[in-house]
Amino acid sequence: MKSTLGKIFLLLLLECFALGDTNLATYSLHANKQNVTLKEAIEITFEAQQQDHTDAMFFFLEAKISPDYKIELLKNEEKELSHHHKKSIFTFLVFPLKAGEIAVNFEFIIKQASDEGVAQIYYGGRLNSKWIETVNTPIKLEPILLKVEDIDKDTELVGDFKIVTKIKEENIKAYESANITYYLEGIGYDEIAITPIEAIQDVKIFSNITKHFNKATQDGYQVQREFNYALVADKDFTIKEKKIKCYSPKSDTYYVISTKPYTLKVDKHESSTLIDTENYPQTNQSFEGIKQFFISLLLFLSGFISAKLLPKSFIKISTKRKWSDIEETKTPKELLVLLMNSYQEYQLEATYKELEALLYKGKSEKNFKTIKKELLKRLP
Repeated sequence: MKSTLGKIFLLLLLECFALGDTNLATYSLHANKQNVTLKEAIEITFEAQQQDHTDAMFFFLEAKISPDYKIELLKNEEKELSHHHKKSIFTFLVFPLKAGEIAVNFEFIIKQASDEGVAQIYYGGRLNSKWIETVNTPIKLEPILLKVEDIDKDTELVGDFKIVTKIKEENIKAYESANITYYLEGIGYDEIAITPIEAIQDVKIFSNITKHFNKATQDGYQVQREFNYALVADKDFTIKEKKIKCYSPKSDTYYVISTKPYTLKVDKHESSTLIDTENYPQTNQSFEGIKQFFISLLLFLSGFISAKLLPKSFIKISTKRKWSDIEETKTPKELLVLLMNSYQEYQLEATYKELEALLYKGKSEKNFKTIKKELLKRLP
């Protein structure tokens, strides 16, 4: 009888070891589609459920990095169905980046710990606590194979998108900025490199991009982008319509989204308002000559005496008034317009960039007062 019980116990013990090695858990890995197009959103799901209920169990799954695809973990759900009976679900978002057949690989490890090992992390202070001691079992997973069809080379966006254009004014003054914003929204691949406005002759273009929203979902990234432009010119100019070619994997169609064209009118100062064109009769030259001589002499003597009597500090202050128009500017925009209009020969590109950062991005390494102070030192 004892011999029979001993054999049964040995068989049960061997069976437990077999379960520990080969039947720790059931698991499955699958994709919602395998025949796809370039940059199409794919959902990959991995489910693991504990089969050996001897110890606490933890499931660790990591996607291998590859230039063939972009992958992101959407969510990881864990459920304790009962004592030592865990279920985990991993959901990934994948975008293939190469045409042809590609393999998406994962590393899966099952970690086991005794109840005593788990309990030890709840005792002791922060300094004498340690991580759970586990028995780790790597499990080889077969990769997900994707057959990827290429798309047209001139496709700029993959997904379902729309673009809206807003402009503040279509009539501006010379060297003031025309502000225009393009709002891009949709669901699809999130690496976006479109340029709503190309270079325009004799127009300075300042721009920045704001990412309002970039959320990963099972259908792709929910995208909201804001392309902000400020355009400065001294004559009328046109912003051309921009056509952006897109591909929708959902409907398997190519489509085009377009920006609105605009013709901007620039009001500039007429030379007639700045130059005196009225003729006046000549006065007696001899009398005017004598008069001008004494006036010049008087001014010279006054200046000479003032230079001798006034302190040197006042003279230095007076010479600085050469750039009084710069000193009198109150805002980055006012200074930027002044420099572009009246100081073009001084090569002030660095100052332009600093002012643009303050004006259009709302931040800069330097404040307005510092920028203006450094500018005055740099000018001859």
